[in-house]
Amino acid sequence: MKQLISVLLAAAAVTGCAVSPVETTVPKAPVSDTATTPAAATPDAIEEQGEIPPEVMFQLLVADIASQRGQLGIAVANYQAAAKTTHDPRLAERAARVAIFAKALKPALEAASLWAELAPENPDAHRMLGALLLTQGRVPEAEAQFDAYLGLSADLPNHGFQQVANQLAREQNREAAMTVMENLLASRKDDPNAWLAHAWLAMRQGKLDTALTSVEKAGALKPGWRQAVVLRARVMGLQGRKQEAVDYLASQLKGELSDDPDVRITYARLLTEVNQLDAALKEFNALAKEYPDNVEVRYAAGVLSLQLNKLDAAKTHLQAVLALGQRMLEANFYLGRVYELEGDTDQALAHYLAVRHGEYYINANARAASLMVDAGRLEDARKLLHSLRVYSDEDRRRLYLVEGELLRQAGEDQAAFDFFSEKLQELPNDTALLYARALVAERLDKLDQAEQDLRAIIEREPNNAQALNALGYTLADRTDRYEEALDYIQRALAMAPEDPAIIDSMGWVQYRLGHLEKARDYLRKALELAKDPEIAAHLGEVLWKMDQRQAAIEVWESYLKQFPEHDGLRKVVKRFGL
Repeated sequence: MKQLISVLLAAAAVTGCAVSPVETTVPKAPVSDTATTPAAATPDAIEEQGEIPPEVMFQLLVADIASQRGQLGIAVANYQAAAKTTHDPRLAERAARVAIFAKALKPALEAASLWAELAPENPDAHRMLGALLLTQGRVPEAEAQFDAYLGLSADLPNHGFQQVANQLAREQNREAAMTVMENLLASRKDDPNAWLAHAWLAMRQGKLDTALTSVEKAGALKPGWRQAVVLRARVMGLQGRKQEAVDYLASQLKGELSDDPDVRITYARLLTEVNQLDAALKEFNALAKEYPDNVEVRYAAGVLSLQLNKLDAAKTHLQAVLALGQRMLEANFYLGRVYELEGDTDQALAHYLAVRHGEYYINANARAASLMVDAGRLEDARKLLHSLRVYSDEDRRRLYLVEGELLRQAGEDQAAFDFFSEKLQELPNDTALLYARALVAERLDKLDQAEQDLRAIIEREPNNAQALNALGYTLADRTDRYEEALDYIQRALAMAPEDPAIIDSMGWVQYRLGHLEKARDYLRKALELAKDPEIAAHLGEVLWKMDQRQAAIEVWESYLKQFPEHDGLRKVVKRFGL
């Protein structure tokens, strides 16, 4: 019996029905200094039970075959029946895990109850049972099981609170989850791990004031505890007190935690959130030297270097990420961007096309297609887009927008207009497609169509700042309806006062109205926010009309050096005889 059960359990573990425990994914949680999640306890050897009942042998064989075939209900029933007959907790555990994988909560609860009964000293049995009871709203019983789990986990560095916090964070009934945590905390108020877990769960539930109070209590019980320091900074950041969080961590780094990597990484990330990018990169680079095999550090340093246009450094960090064999998709995407900025199209394409799935799949292939169009390979670019796997309507819509933009990029404005019109037959109320067609229509001098599309968007979404701005700018640039244009742009600017494109439009309509000083001031502000050649063209024109011709020439020449192929800027310079 002993050998048969061991063999069948081993076989089931490697079949297509390998299952996860209750917490199938583990979110980042507070951990103690040397905490590790315990592996499932191995029960003592099964006692000799004499002759194996034939029905048990049959049940185990049926369960194994059913697991392989994906017939999970049959597998659960047979594992559970065999467990009841043999009193083997491993079979009860197996039945519970298979039932959870199959989302069969009632059989899972029965099997987990049996497991806890057969293995009362196994903490994981109590944790699983507690989670299942909580899912069914049996809060006091769930609390008792979590309490038993903590009692059996006292030797863990985190006293088991990390696992309980993770489990409770998954519960849809957030009030019940918090009730359990608070009751568990009530009898352990001298344990900093309890306060830290409570703080973390409160943070996950958006109860930030409660989280801050609890993490401060954890820190008071255990001064200089890096987990409490890091969590406190995270909570402060979520409260909108990001600069205070940065200052708090800076003060902690002057003491015993000066070399702690977790505190330093959190500090560097918060620096990016307060837009202190150079300081953040300095910290990430220092961390990368000390921890060259830390993927997260190298990845953050690479992306931040790219953002600051330090391409060689970005390449070094991101190539290190690839060599470490993690974050491959993200690293390939950003390396593609690095090589694209360097003008190495072949390398950029190689890295973009290496992103074969995941979050960056559409964006990477869109960039690859754009590079193909720049190389005169429009048809290849469209074939690439048509070959992509699409899993949602949103992805399909994004690809429509990308393909239409590629046509426009290739100078095929009429084809782009026709393409967007065709897709709008399929998705007639899609804002993004309407907006894209309006922009192409304006380029084709189909001003009535452009205005119609933009008005359709504004009618449905009166606070759509982009549509308001586009209509206002079109009226200011292509008609003499300046007062009407001003009204639309003012509405857009009220909703997005720091948007450089809208500020540029406001400068342009002021120019059309003859308010040159206002126009100059708006355009200078827009150019400060975005180093855009079109804004530079507008500002130069206003300066020229104000008889500040040398200043206009300096602006134009500066941006022509940076954007020598920009069509709009070149046309303006030519129009003024330069």
